[in-house]
Amino acid sequence: MKKLLLLCIVMLFSGLAFAQTKKVAVYVEGEIGNDDKSIISSATLARMSGNKEYAPFERNEAFVDALTAEQDYQLSGEVPEKEIRKVGERLGVDYVIVVNVVIKRDETCFMSARLINLETGAIVKTVNQNRKYTDSSVLTALANNVAYRLLNKRSK
Repeated sequence: MKKLLLLCIVMLFSGLAFAQTKKVAVYVEGEIGNDDKSIISSATLARMSGNKEYAPFERNEAFVDALTAEQDYQLSGEVPEKEIRKVGERLGVDYVIVVNVVIKRDETCFMSARLINLETGAIVKTVNQNRKYTDSSVLTALANNVAYRLLNKRSK
């Protein structure tokens, strides 16, 4: 009987720990090509692996496809935050990381990202970083660093 009770308690706490993991989708915007957006999205999601608090949304492409289908996106080229929240809620995501990338004429790559709580609409954290752009490895490094800083409570 004690073993059964202990097993039930362990299952309850492991279920609670799993339930506390928040699903996060990544959306990349900016005047860069789809290949570069994919590189940034992949690097951001890869950095999330092993994070105990946030879990990458397993159907990230479905999230981007749903945003692409929104009329506001088709008209303006940018997705308003309310549309991102609406699609995220519809797909069962708790948070969205929105990454904005700008490569300036002086070849500086500026990357900013914000973590948005979809339930409240609050921006939990914002991170900015820039580097000299030489090739796509800069995008990977920036996305990796930005994601780490965004999801790590001790990082600013």
